[in-house]
Amino acid sequence: MEYNASATKHLFWFVETRETARLLGNHSMNEVKQIVIDENLYQQKSNSRLINEFGCIRKRLEALPEDLRKIMITSDINTGKLVAFIGCMASDRLLFDLMYEVYRNKLYLGETNITDADLNIFCKDKKEQNEKVAAITDTSVKKLKQVYCKYMFEAGLLTGKTTEKEIVKTYIDPDLRFALQRNAMEKYLSVLTGER
Repeated sequence: MEYNASATKHLFWFVETRETARLLGNHSMNEVKQIVIDENLYQQKSNSRLINEFGCIRKRLEALPEDLRKIMITSDINTGKLVAFIGCMASDRLLFDLMYEVYRNKLYLGETNITDADLNIFCKDKKEQNEKVAAITDTSVKKLKQVYCKYMFEAGLLTGKTTEKEIVKTYIDPDLRFALQRNAMEKYLSVLTGER
């Protein structure tokens, strides 16, 4: 998966993602797309925005194994949000790298905050390491940092005011832990737990 800045146009969309996953239990992806469009399921003002949102949610759900999608639907809301966030990471390499290289290390070391400096250093390092990231404009980088932090807040991985990004050591449901291990997704588990 290549780096890109497409997340600047996307939200976390947990409710919509969970409902789309629920529909996939009884319908094909193309049928679900038609339902989303016909019923304006995401309550968007334009068809193009609706289709764009569906495309993003589809990509996130297709990045998840079926048993993780089931957990998102059947679990408590906190676990469901974590699964949705795993879908975000699994479909966005830059987000995954941020979580693996910064968030996970902070959890492991027992640090309590992610600072703007942490995010800036991560972005600067990625720009030096990868020409695709280097091509992302400063404006887009700023927006990406905001979007990624908002995802983390909505997933319950950060708390506090947006300027004081306090790390939350979240509860991992055993079913989620086992599903990640069963599907060779231990790296995602270590992001959420700080485990090595």
